[in-house]
Amino acid sequence: MTSNEPCATVPSCVKILMLHGHGQSGQFFRCKTQFMHQAIRQVVLKALQENPRRGQVDTVEFHYPSGILPANPDHPRGESNDMWAWGNGDPELDIIRGLEQSIQYIFRLLEQHGPFIGVMGFSTGAALAAIIASLLEKEKPVYGFQFDTFHPPLEFVISFSGFKLENPDYKHIYSPKIKTPILHIIGTLDTMVSTSQSLRLRKSCANASLHSFHGTHYVPRTRHFLKALAQFVEETLGSEGYNEGDWEDCDED
Repeated sequence: MTSNEPCATVPSCVKILMLHGHGQSGQFFRCKTQFMHQAIRQVVLKALQENPRRGQVDTVEFHYPSGILPANPDHPRGESNDMWAWGNGDPELDIIRGLEQSIQYIFRLLEQHGPFIGVMGFSTGAALAAIIASLLEKEKPVYGFQFDTFHPPLEFVISFSGFKLENPDYKHIYSPKIKTPILHIIGTLDTMVSTSQSLRLRKSCANASLHSFHGTHYVPRTRHFLKALAQFVEETLGSEGYNEGDWEDCDED
């Protein structure tokens, strides 16, 4: 696992888990998202410091684990140096191979390095982030996913090109709806994860926000996107309680 700017003291630090997409690594995702660290850090610290329910917080730490599965399951583990996965299979149809191991791995990270206030994920990492948020809300195992944790529910999820698993065996992950506030970021020209796939995940969330941009399968970098991200984090962390309901924002840059 890679991380940056480790906390000097645990009580003054908050942590965000960063989950990469299929065929990527933690280091790769860090390179693609490091540009937003300062903006996230500023808005998180501002929101927490202005919230009277919070204690002193002066540091934000980002954790970038790599998946534990080779992106190409036909290759031995040693041949998949920087191409990792959280699971393998068609999200529209299949039971995802390796998903249970990845979930157990993430829960161990939460226990060993947490608590985490939020998760940001891209594509399959976003799908996994939504699943982790849902499981942390449950009081019993779902579809055989065994977990035993004292980690509290997440306070937010940032989902880049996320989607839900459509096999009927996974229906209890998304029902009842996920309560954790989730910002869904969708590229309107994305051909790898379609808009309809991302919107089906959005419909499974009770506290959903949407930012769309004119682009494909990548993390946007515009000022308009960073403004939408800051607004979501500020409203989620800075208020006494997040109001249910959707707000939408479209990136015209």
